[in-house]
Amino acid sequence: IAQSEGATGSPFVKHWLHGAHLLVEGKKMSKSLGNYFTLGDLRKLGHEGRAIRQLMISAHYRETFNFTLDGLTGARSALSRIDECLAKLRESAGTDKSEPEPDVIEKFTAALNDDLNMSSAWATVFDWVRETNRQLAAEISPEKAAAALATWHRMDTVLGVGQEEESVPPNIQGMVEERTAARKDRDFAKADAIRDELQQIGWTIEDTPNGPRAKRI
Repeated sequence: IAQSEGATGSPFVKHWLHGAHLLVEGKKMSKSLGNYFTLGDLRKLGHEGRAIRQLMISAHYRETFNFTLDGLTGARSALSRIDECLAKLRESAGTDKSEPEPDVIEKFTAALNDDLNMSSAWATVFDWVRETNRQLAAEISPEKAAAALATWHRMDTVLGVGQEEESVPPNIQGMVEERTAARKDRDFAKADAIRDELQQIGWTIEDTPNGPRAKRI
């Protein structure tokens, strides 16, 4: 494992090495069998690089790792849970800034220091997601939301699976506003048609306490 310094001086893990046998769909990976994938192969199948990374760093480096396409689907779902939580936190935090939650960072760091116990580290992450979603449902304060965001960003300096918040193109935002106006005028047929059109071009609309927002499917 090689650790480097990020642009802000924060450490992040740049390379991960696995020391045990690798399996593919339960069978030993072998060039002669042709049962292996390159990153390019996986990208052509529609899998994001960060989902591949999440799956690959979910196992302990000393243990046999079984790579499966179902596992990649699970990794994508796991990242989707994190993304949903982060989107809500950004809405709640607004422009507030805060320091990370020390108890979560301490637990996450302890897992890493335990011979890079990644299953324990990921358990900390998803415990954090579950607790944060509970707080969001109870109307989290902007300060706490900002602290939760800072906590995630600190953990992700190691994990490297986060993504920047995607800006909504002006034409998509215009359609969202047009749908909102149609609903206000009780023209639900038009609102539904706009929603369907957005879905056809890869976007959906989520109705949040702060108003509707567009989200890429």
